Amino acid sequence: MMKLVLLILGLLIASTSAQIRTKGGTLIAKEGESLTLRCEVEDPSVAIIWRKNTEVVAVDDEILDTYGGYEISMEGSTSVLTIKRVEPINSANYSCALAEPEVSVTFVIKVQVKPLVVISPDTGVYHARVGEKNLVITCHVKEGNPKPGVVWTKQFKAAKLPEDIKREHGGARIVITEVKKHHAGKYNCLAENIAGSDRATIDIHVAEPLQGEREEKPWVKNEDTFIPVRKNQNASFWCTYDGTPVPQVEWLFNGYKINFNDEKFKKTSETAQRLNGYSKSTLTVGDISEEAFGDYACRISNKLGSVTAVVHVSGRPGPPQLSFDESELTWTVRAFDKILEYQLCHRLENADHFLPEDCNSVRVKKSDNNGDDKWTHTIDLSTFLEHGNKYHVQLKARNALGWGSMAKDALHVELQRIEKEEAKGASIISIISSILVTLVTMYLLF
Repeated sequence: MMKLVLLILGLLIASTSAQIRTKGGTLIAKEGESLTLRCEVEDPSVAIIWRKNTEVVAVDDEILDTYGGYEISMEGSTSVLTIKRVEPINSANYSCALAEPEVSVTFVIKVQVKPLVVISPDTGVYHARVGEKNLVITCHVKEGNPKPGVVWTKQFKAAKLPEDIKREHGGARIVITEVKKHHAGKYNCLAENIAGSDRATIDIHVAEPLQGEREEKPWVKNEDTFIPVRKNQNASFWCTYDGTPVPQVEWLFNGYKINFNDEKFKKTSETAQRLNGYSKSTLTVGDISEEAFGDYACRISNKLGSVTAVVHVSGRPGPPQLSFDESELTWTVRAFDKILEYQLCHRLENADHFLPEDCNSVRVKKSDNNGDDKWTHTIDLSTFLEHGNKYHVQLKARNALGWGSMAKDALHVELQRIEKEEAKGASIISIISSILVTLVTMYLLF
């Protein structure tokens, strides 16, 4: 009996699967080409559904994803889905399914993308001097699938690099520990995969050191101490610097030198520019995650010393800027994601800590934000504090990613007593009363 049941189930499954004659598989496509997917069915009267991963692209002869560059047609009992121009975003699982019965076949599309490379520094020509330390040239692969291989050569004759040049980060970065005359020339970065290749070139000019050149300690600065970012989007920040001899640049995360092989920094790139009288180093963290929120330090060093500029980068709200005028407290917080709540804390001037019972939630107003990354709010502190006492006030804000940091420094505030005004009012009332008594007495006498 059990064998008969299993046999019947097997026949049912076979008959169900037979509704789609086409078999799925893996398809390789090159970027820019067209790609056709064919799905032959036994009964073309049943609704045919095309999906990209879980999203419906087309039903029968109607395209639902009008921005995807698709065409749909029926050739007898075969549904034909065409991607007119394949893009990297088309690397996905496409399925052809029937509404009744619920069966489907899947096509795994892998898009081959030609490499695209840029060189940092991006000046085209780099002017170095003999004796310059740690000259770093990086070949950034911006696009490419499968992952391209990177090769550096000197001159267009594909000559090998000088032996005293180090290769780092899988060969994408070259480091000249100490610049010499033989390092002058054109350096070519070639990235290549099965889809094609791309090349970028930088020309290094090497001059003799200036006689009597004045050595200077390095300096560094950045424009902000906090930069708000959006989670899973690219985040860029930079520092400007200079010094003689030419300084070395290093980026650190939470006190440690960035490891570009770390999962959270795999899409991170560093670029450099020589501007009028100073240099600029830019760090871009691709698809920044919460694990990559933190303190980024730009460390500049030469033989005369080392200096650092730090910027805090986060999707959570930044430290508020506080200001006080009479009884009104105003603050500005930077964040891209919507602020959900503020928390105002106060303590007496001689107290050591902010206690939980001395912290109050403050509601966000629509007028706090005008569509940018700044949120500004004003409240009357007389609602929370007593007149005549001296307080320290702190504040922080919260969005969907969590609470941000408090202000850099607590704000000292004092609400003036109002007894003098009350006394002044009482004095006026007393004078008026005396006048009234005098007038009444005179009236009775006469």
